[in-house]
Amino acid sequence: MKANVITAHGPAATVFELCEMPEPVAMADDLVIRVLTTSVNPLDCRIRNKASVPRNFPLILGFDVCGVVVEMGSNVKGFRMGDRVIGSPTPFRNGANAEYVAVDYPSCALAGNLSDEIAAAIPLVGITAFEALLDRLHIRSGDLVVIHAGAGGVGHLAVQLAKYVGCKVVTTASREESMEYCATTLGADYVLNYRDENVKAAVMDLTNGQGAALILDTVGGSTFSQCIDYAAYNGHICSILPVSVDAQEGYRLLLKNITLSYQFMGGPLQNPSQNRQSIILKRLVEMVETGTLQPQVSKVYPLEELAKAHEEMETGHTMGKIVIRNSNLNAGK
Repeated sequence: MKANVITAHGPAATVFELCEMPEPVAMADDLVIRVLTTSVNPLDCRIRNKASVPRNFPLILGFDVCGVVVEMGSNVKGFRMGDRVIGSPTPFRNGANAEYVAVDYPSCALAGNLSDEIAAAIPLVGITAFEALLDRLHIRSGDLVVIHAGAGGVGHLAVQLAKYVGCKVVTTASREESMEYCATTLGADYVLNYRDENVKAAVMDLTNGQGAALILDTVGGSTFSQCIDYAAYNGHICSILPVSVDAQEGYRLLLKNITLSYQFMGGPLQNPSQNRQSIILKRLVEMVETGTLQPQVSKVYPLEELAKAHEEMETGHTMGKIVIRNSNLNAGK
């Protein structure tokens, strides 16, 4: 099969190569999917630049997929050959930047009437946002939640999910276009320009000096560290990044009795029989079909131009998702 692989860690312009790779073979819990579309996530760029887990090359990235089921493992339930599905391949196996990909069936759902592009924009960021808000932060109607980078992949769905639950949403952006999108399209209650405004002062003012009880960090680094400054006593920060906490930050968390949790949906499924991710994906598909949730696709690239898509992602100016369309489908399988 054709795949656009990385041959080493490094800049997008130098490490991608379109080549032939072996087709995946279904293990017991797998669907083998003929790829129609996939997307680019910051996770792809982090792995391409330098992975904390050792990788074998060539490596196929791409951790979203919309496609057609062409093979099923012996344990698969709820799917049929020829189903059009969406899913999120685990980052610990080859991904969907290829003609075919194998995905654990509990990480998949039927794609419904969604377009191929919209469908591929949902899985990784949708599951991440859903689990971070509902399973980690346990948001409820009336809560105020700070969601960083509201125009980004996870952020733009997280803002919409929080508003659907009935929360007041404070989000951050910097460009005028992004701020307008967060306020007008996504419905965020407060949009803070993190370059020009003092985010801590603004959050403390909005919370009458109490600080934010619920914070979703989608940026990491100094943004995470600053979250501690304006988190409420007994507050909760959920990060989707591998943030490091030094002794000083740990002490600040301790003194304010702040809960720190992490959200990573790409690991091995601990109990495939529960189909948790599949249930979330099914719910997200229904919300998009009814117009409750509106994923944003900023641009669509062909698989051959995957390096350009990575370079655009790394500008930090993407709103929503960048989708990759596979134009080299193997019609014979």
